[in-house]
Amino acid sequence: MKKMKTRMYLKILKRSILGFILFLTVQLQAQENDYGTLTTLSGEDTSKDTVKTFTTESEWLPASSLYIELGGKLWYSLNFDFRKRENFALSIGISYLEDEYAHTNEYYQSLINPSVMCYYLGGKRHSFELGGGLSSLIESSRGFTAMMLHGVVGYRYQKKKGLIFRAGFTPFITIPIAEDVKFGVFPWAGVSLGYSF
Repeated sequence: MKKMKTRMYLKILKRSILGFILFLTVQLQAQENDYGTLTTLSGEDTSKDTVKTFTTESEWLPASSLYIELGGKLWYSLNFDFRKRENFALSIGISYLEDEYAHTNEYYQSLINPSVMCYYLGGKRHSFELGGGLSSLIESSRGFTAMMLHGVVGYRYQKKKGLIFRAGFTPFITIPIAEDVKFGVFPWAGVSLGYSF
């Protein structure tokens, strides 16, 4: 019975990851079509092109951000975000949690490490943010106990250099690895504050 549940959870995880990768591939291909080729950006006559091109002044410059998130991926996390394109960002983060075992006075330390998130953004400074990612739950006493699939639907304010603020609905699914961890779907929310440089 436990083996069947584990197989089912792994099947769900595999399909979710493949679906997410497919979504990102389609988005990156669409971005490549929007940005044009290197030849169109370097001065080729584009008067007859239907592909959008950018001048040096209006091109998006890559931006990196460091921010703290409350909620989001469980309780709190420190995240590094790299935004290479205007409408796409990739984030990695780490979170530490100390909690008490149920019905005992013993404490355990857990590390959610790492969390990897991808975001699709619509807008410039004020953006609609849609994304998802993975994190792993590693307990100090028991090791690797669960995987989590995260989703994000929310708002992002980000300057190329300066303040970054995020807020949104961040549900997650827990996929058990250890026997006593249960499969679950949790509605959640998060808010972030940091600096973009």
